[in-house]
Parts: sequence; structure tokens; C-alpha cells
Amino acid sequence: LCEDCDYSANMEAAQNIVENNFDIPLAEMTEVHTPDKKTMEEVCEYLNADLKLSCKAVVYQKNADDKFVVAFTRGDFEVNETKLRNLVGEEIHPAVIDEESPVVAGFIGPVGISKDVEVYYDLSLKGIPALIAGANKVDYHLTGVNLERDVDGVVYHDIAKVVEGGICPKCGKHSLTIKRGIEVGNIFQLGTKYTESMGMTYTDKDGVVHNPIMGCYGIGVGRLAASVCEAKHDDYGPIWPISIAPWEVHLCCLRADDEQTKAVADEMYAKLQAAKAEVIYDDRAGIRPGEMFADADLLGVPIRVVVSPRNLKENKIEISTRDKSVKVSVDVEEALDYILNLRKEMLDALNK
Repeated sequence: LCEDCDYSANMEAAQNIVENNFDIPLAEMTEVHTPDKKTMEEVCEYLNADLKLSCKAVVYQKNADDKFVVAFTRGDFEVNETKLRNLVGEEIHPAVIDEESPVVAGFIGPVGISKDVEVYYDLSLKGIPALIAGANKVDYHLTGVNLERDVDGVVYHDIAKVVEGGICPKCGKHSLTIKRGIEVGNIFQLGTKYTESMGMTYTDKDGVVHNPIMGCYGIGVGRLAASVCEAKHDDYGPIWPISIAPWEVHLCCLRADDEQTKAVADEMYAKLQAAKAEVIYDDRAGIRPGEMFADADLLGVPIRVVVSPRNLKENKIEISTRDKSVKVSVDVEEALDYILNLRKEMLDALNK
């Protein structure tokens, strides 16, 4: 998420923009002994160097044929496996390296790497005059590596994860922040893969036949419910917006064994149903008020209507909202209109 504009993306798709403005000169490439220093953090500490001036290798294998794939990034970045998988064009998994592998674990670098390895370079390495990288030789690394000078055919790709405080691709400010979220919908551009296989074509204005570009979208109903609960809840349960609540009104009959109370509650239930309100009616006998209200909180229905002997002594019905913004006692004769008006107000508020 960008804190200064409306840019947002999930980690798999977020564009990582890097500005490399290191004021360091070109240097001669030199092989240095780095005994048992297998991570870039260890190497840079050993050489008293900046991790940002190192070239880290992360190794994968293709699922189909176990061919090795090496992704190089700046030492302080992590590889985004989804971006890399999309770039490779097939499924990959973390590599299993042994003595017969075409790479030397812990000392992999771009200079002189085996031709049997598929190599990808992250944009974070572009423009750095002198890098520290593996020498493809046990216990050795190279300093002064310049990718444009020392490696043929380098092409850079965005294959790294974004970082906190990274550059926003929309507004250009160092204002990216990383937060956990729930994906409630997605859109995929499928290209022509499926229209080609289905033989779907169209003819353009020049008479040329093409396969349409296809897309798809999905809405996660279950995820949407989870995200609403996360955004709207209290210590007692969810607070459903009335537009997606399982019911609009929760009618509670306290003392269902009391004849008058049960009769008034039954009549209210019938009237609400006749008015097309979505009602859940709790008329369980022998349930204490606290237990009934706790269950009502757990269900999270927006409007609660309570019919009880105590309130009926004053010809009242208690009406409240789950978010506790409303709690009133209304005359029995006026209760239905009050409930229906409250329902309308809540729906109108969501549509503003």
C-alpha cells in the first residue's frame, strides 16, 4: 500500500522499483578467499562491505525436468517466487544441490556460471558499478563484478519482493508500506491460451483472423465474510452490515413461558415477516436473558428486538442495534414502524 496515493497491490504483483545511486568507481574484478562464508550476510561482514553492493543467488529447479534456475538479486532483497515462476513460465521448487549439480552451493555467482543453468537478474542489480558475488568455486567470492562488463547478455527483470519504505510505482515516493490483508476478489488476464484451444476467433476490420484475449474474475464470498468480520466486530462477536447480514432483525422473546409475552412476540414476528423483513426468532423456553443476549451478539444481527414481561408492564418493546448506536423503548403499537424505519435508515446509510 502507498501511504501517499491510492496504489495497492498484493505481494505477488507489486512492482519493485529500485534506485541505485551508489557513488563508487568501477573496480577490477578480484577473486578473494572467503572460507566457509556461504551467505551474503556472512561474506559482507567478513569483507566489511555493504550488503547492498552484493549479488545474491537463489536457486530453484523446474518441476518438469529438474533443470536448475538461478535468480540473482541485490543482497538485501528477497526473491518473489510468484514473479519468478511467471517469468520462467512453469512451476519451480527450491533446488536440491549435490556434488553432481551444475552449481556450487553457497558460492554461486553470475561470472562463469554453468551454461546448463537458466539465469535471471533482478532490476535491483542494474547500475551498480562493482558487486560482490560468488566465484562458482568453493570458499571463494569475487569483488568488483560489473554485470554489464563481465557477463554477456544480461537482461533485468522485476523478480524481487517489495520492501517497507519502497518506491511507489504510481507517485514515485518512498511511501510503500506492507500490511496483511484478505483477497476478496481477483482478475486474471489469460491471454489467448484458452481461445486458441477452443478455436475461438474473430475477424478484424481488415479481414485478419485473431484469437480474442480472454480474462476471468473471481469473488471470494467466504473471504468477503471473513474480511467484514475482521473490520466490524467487538469482543462479543461480529457486527454485520445490514446489507449482508444473515438476518436483519433478531427477535428475542424473554420468558417464552409467559402467555402475554409469547403472544406479543409471536404477533411481532408475524408482522415483520409480512413486511418482508428477514427475522430470526429466539423463543427458546428456559433460557436466561444473559445467555440469549450472548447468543444474539455472536450472531451479530444488526437490529435486536426484545419482548419481555418487565417492558410489557409499561406497554414497551426494547429495540437496539448490534453496534450499540441505538437503544430505545418504544410503545408496542409503534414498534413495527420504528423497526422498519430503522432498517431503511441503515440500508440508506450504506448506499450513500
